[in-house]
Amino acid sequence: MAPFFAVRKKWRALPAKATSAVYFSALGLGFMFFEITMIQRLVQFLGYPTYSLTVTLATLLVATGIGALSSKRLAGRARTAMPIILGVLVALTLFYEFALPSILDGSLLSTGLGVRVGFAVVVLAPLGVCLGMFMPIGLDRVASLTEHGEEYVAWAWAVNGFFAVIGSVLTTILSMALGFRVVQFAALGIYVIAVIAFSRLPTPSEVSVVTLDDEEQVQPVTV
Repeated sequence: MAPFFAVRKKWRALPAKATSAVYFSALGLGFMFFEITMIQRLVQFLGYPTYSLTVTLATLLVATGIGALSSKRLAGRARTAMPIILGVLVALTLFYEFALPSILDGSLLSTGLGVRVGFAVVVLAPLGVCLGMFMPIGLDRVASLTEHGEEYVAWAWAVNGFFAVIGSVLTTILSMALGFRVVQFAALGIYVIAVIAFSRLPTPSEVSVVTLDDEEQVQPVTV
């Protein structure tokens, strides 16, 4: 917390901090919930926990990067794109919960490791692309709300990382107590909260920056 004392004036000037905190903390929790539950789902299918960990992490990291890169096209119409991305995430979650188990336990289980790894990559890649779009869209929005865009992005990453660490531990606890299916549906619910929070973030046109004594004060525009 010590660095906040050095940047407290700029931090106070950041608009919609509470709403953005909900958004970025939800992304940290939800991503870890999805990631760890998918690792667990693929353990038996791939044969060893290390195989599942390696394949899942590698696929999600590459796919989230692709999703982040693709999200640049949505920056100008983020509010309309967010519900569509969420709809895709809902469809993927339902597939993972109700269709994927029968596929993993079927004839593919007896195929070679290369085939199983390839199938796991195909299954995981759409999830990674989808999840990868949320963070850069949110960062682009909050950075555009203030002249302290770099500070806002740094703070958003800090909130996201903090809750990602919590999520990695919390996923294990909740999975042991409630089961992986409940945790994965909880992850979907967390992303619903994130989309709602994003819809409540102001746009650049809805805030005005007024300079008073060299300190930025952000005020809402009233109509």
